[in-house]
Amino acid sequence: MNKLNVLIIEDDPIWQFSLQAMFSQLPVATIRLAGSIAEASQQLNAQLPDLVIADIVLPDGLSLALFTQNYKHLPVIFQTAYTKDDYLRRAITMPHIGFLVKPFELFSLKAAIEILLSQQSGKLIAPTDSITITDKHRQRIDVPLEEIYWIKGEGNYSILHTVDQKYVLKRSLRKLALDLTDRFIQVQKAYIINIQYIERILDSTVQINQQAIPIGRAYKKNLLNLVDPRKRVFLRG
Repeated sequence: MNKLNVLIIEDDPIWQFSLQAMFSQLPVATIRLAGSIAEASQQLNAQLPDLVIADIVLPDGLSLALFTQNYKHLPVIFQTAYTKDDYLRRAITMPHIGFLVKPFELFSLKAAIEILLSQQSGKLIAPTDSITITDKHRQRIDVPLEEIYWIKGEGNYSILHTVDQKYVLKRSLRKLALDLTDRFIQVQKAYIINIQYIERILDSTVQINQQAIPIGRAYKKNLLNLVDPRKRVFLRG
């Protein structure tokens, strides 16, 4: 096992201490702690870890949602004291996960990590760094993800907006979302944005490249957890 940068998402101080004690006996480079989904979002946005250990039930919700939306490519070992089939069923739909039931000891944790990382040959599965478009002349164009400001879904098509161009891709927004990095977040049923280009957030819109993009009520809390508070301007958008 190579040295790992680990993010522990756990609100129970006793389990925080126990996990840190276990990892002190494993080859770990750094350990960071988060006690809520909001704190975890900030940590993930600041620096991606090699491995996440996540308690499922947290004070502000279930950690499962965090890793089905924006960080689905990360290896995560979920842990919980609740033996609920629903938690397990939701977890196993994700691509790179382990699952532990509390209480557990060092060997169980080590085995879960070894199995999870061996399935990836000890490496993270890197997300794609571009999207290939076929234009009207049947020529292939690779659009780098870092150049995409936002994406709008229209039925079975997605429209990619860059700083000065737009590209039409014959793929639904739901399917396209699977190929995006964690810099992208869905803010409304028909919109996914690149959070690095956010200029400011109003009550019901987010501004990117001087364009106002609507924010759905169900998506707003997750968006606010991920962005710099200085970009929030609570006016009528």
